[in-house]
Amino acid sequence: MVRTDNRNLILGIGIIVSFALLIMSISIYFSYQHDQREQSRLDPNTITDMTIDEIKQSIVAQRAAQPVFHSYYLLPFMGFIGLLVGTVIFYIMSDKVVQQEHTLKNNSKIILNFLTSPEKKVIETLLENGGKVQQYELSHLPNLNKVKTHRILLNLEQKKIIHKERLGKINKIVLDKELYEVLK
Repeated sequence: MVRTDNRNLILGIGIIVSFALLIMSISIYFSYQHDQREQSRLDPNTITDMTIDEIKQSIVAQRAAQPVFHSYYLLPFMGFIGLLVGTVIFYIMSDKVVQQEHTLKNNSKIILNFLTSPEKKVIETLLENGGKVQQYELSHLPNLNKVKTHRILLNLEQKKIIHKERLGKINKIVLDKELYEVLK
């Protein structure tokens, strides 16, 4: 079950890390651009002695000597995009999971409404004890005796809500695993 607190924590961390990657990417890019501008500047003292054609040739030569923009400068930006998309998809998908769990829990409560009052008591006792209880403990519930308990357990077993496990002379009553996960 996805808890809302964990979901919001993961969402917050994803957004913070993705924007940190964006800031890193922008800072690397502007640093690269600044370095390129610094390297392409001509020395004011040498320009005074140069003709216009020499200045043009010098600029063309500097541009040809400049390194090509390397794609590894874009890695933090790509990480930002990937993490942001992943975080949004996680948020959307976890919201659907939470809604499905809520619907499943409501549906199981509706199903339990079809059980009789003593059957509900038995199911509640099983839920309180981790989905497993010994049969003799159920016969000590209020308004139940060994015969009533036996009949109730037979009905629940026929409905495949529980099953019995033999432990020597006693029976261990176990709530259906899937039903237990939904109701706990």
